[in-house]
Amino acid sequence: MTGAVPVPVDIAELVVRRLRPLLAGRSETVAAGVKVSTETGFGTDGGPPSLPWLLIVEDGHIWTWPAVQSAVIRLTCWHRDIHTAKRLAGIALGLLCAPMPAGTLFSGEPIAAPVEGIDPYTAAPLATASLTVYTRTPTQS
Repeated sequence: MTGAVPVPVDIAELVVRRLRPLLAGRSETVAAGVKVSTETGFGTDGGPPSLPWLLIVEDGHIWTWPAVQSAVIRLTCWHRDIHTAKRLAGIALGLLCAPMPAGTLFSGEPIAAPVEGIDPYTAAPLATASLTVYTRTPTQS
């Protein structure tokens, strides 16, 4: 084989890349210091290493080659209380579903609004929401 096969960037990673600067630019105190990741802790409880934490997980995936993807993305937010967890999950959901300028190859459609709860493993307050993301992914360099 003479050339490398282009490999698209993972859609969950694209969501992380989009959310990090958007949340960093927010003035709400609920978003201050939030970490956005595709992973949580690796200890026995598996919880987030710090609060607030926003976990991006892909729950379903459709792929049309070369790199048009649609995926169900679950947002799970751990925070100091259930109200701030739900609020931050709602902000993230809104940012991902907001209309994009013409020519932007990224859009989101909400599936489920933020629902609060308590993490059964860590007893930390959390909230989850989900959306479908449609995007043309760039290839990894």
